[in-house]
Amino acid sequence: MWTMLAGLLVAAAPTLFHAALWTLVAALWALVAFAALVDFVLLLRAKPALRVEVPAAVGVGSELALRVELEVRSKARLRGVLRSEAEAPLHAGPDLDLRTADGTTEHEVLLDAPRRGGASVRALWLRLQGPLGLFRRIDRHEVDEEVAIVPNAERVRELALAHFGAQRFGGIHVTKKVGDGGEFDALEAYEPGMDLRKVDWKASARHQFLRVRRFRMEQNQRLVLCVDTGRLMADPIEGLERLDHAIHAALLLSRVALKAGDLVGVHAYGEHPEAWVPMGGGMRQMARISRGLAKLESAPAETNHVLGIHGLLGKMRRRSLVVVFTEFTDSTTAELMVEHLGHLAKRHLVVFVALDDPAIEDRIGQEPKTAEDLAGTVVAGGLRQDRERVLRRLKRMGVDVVNGPPGPAALQLLARYVHIKRRGLIG
Repeated sequence: MWTMLAGLLVAAAPTLFHAALWTLVAALWALVAFAALVDFVLLLRAKPALRVEVPAAVGVGSELALRVELEVRSKARLRGVLRSEAEAPLHAGPDLDLRTADGTTEHEVLLDAPRRGGASVRALWLRLQGPLGLFRRIDRHEVDEEVAIVPNAERVRELALAHFGAQRFGGIHVTKKVGDGGEFDALEAYEPGMDLRKVDWKASARHQFLRVRRFRMEQNQRLVLCVDTGRLMADPIEGLERLDHAIHAALLLSRVALKAGDLVGVHAYGEHPEAWVPMGGGMRQMARISRGLAKLESAPAETNHVLGIHGLLGKMRRRSLVVVFTEFTDSTTAELMVEHLGHLAKRHLVVFVALDDPAIEDRIGQEPKTAEDLAGTVVAGGLRQDRERVLRRLKRMGVDVVNGPPGPAALQLLARYVHIKRRGLIG
């Protein structure tokens, strides 16, 4: 706009002031035309070429980094902007401002991956501006690379590091704990301070000195991760769906349980049964569990707990530890869920995982300043009371309850699993 006004002012100057200024105006326009030609030619000869490296997969909730090599054949430094074009659930990040140099420069373009699923990077748009800023060229570079948005392994690793520490992660040992568990390991000599209840009196009589039974945690026990994929699991918490947080906690627990020598399986259901990964052990089972959980997506339909829990009961014959990841809104809608979890708890050891939304807890703790704030605080308080009422009822029925924000809840779940193993509660 200001360039146009300046041009109009220069063109009108001879008319407003003196006719002799026409020569100066003509010279100025010739200079402008020459500058425009130079700007145009330099931009035309730049011939930008893009080479793009797209990762095959990215963890949900993190950023996808595209490595871009830009080759420009121009000794003049050009300014430009890179913009990405992506297919949901990938979201294009902010435009990247850049300055070129003669030859190749490297850049990084970031995209957001807020949800799991299949996506693609369609293209990169490059806008270059001539050195004088008089012309711009826009090029579209086709990419068409598929990207899988998968459970975030790095987030699972961070949770494990927070619980086990850097030295112990990667070699999680919960299988042999002297004095823990209910599986007999060996006899050892009695030493002062040992529990006299573990003295083997018959063996002590044979050896003429006290022998103590040493126990270890049982192996080959059965763990089922029961994951709800219904409408409420799509609610966002800290930037991720509730379902994604549940999957991260399930992956972490699976890794620990498999390293402890247990058998792990997955049962997922929403309106209908969604997935079943049969029980298995070893780290190959970890890959099967990861693939099964990665395919889960939240659906807009209500969860059918009757069908889901009865379907699970039909698949399990032996007593198992069942970890249920689900969500409810109030005590009324939770009635059927509580009733059928009670049926499940009569035959199996059940751990119920409820992820709290920190935003709701913060809302309760804030002092309301307006009538709207007051109404929001009252609603949030009512939701929390309903939630606590349901959780208390589950505890009375013998269901073990883990609840809290996503990160702390995952660590609570790990601690509860190790406690259950040490006490030999699975049976």
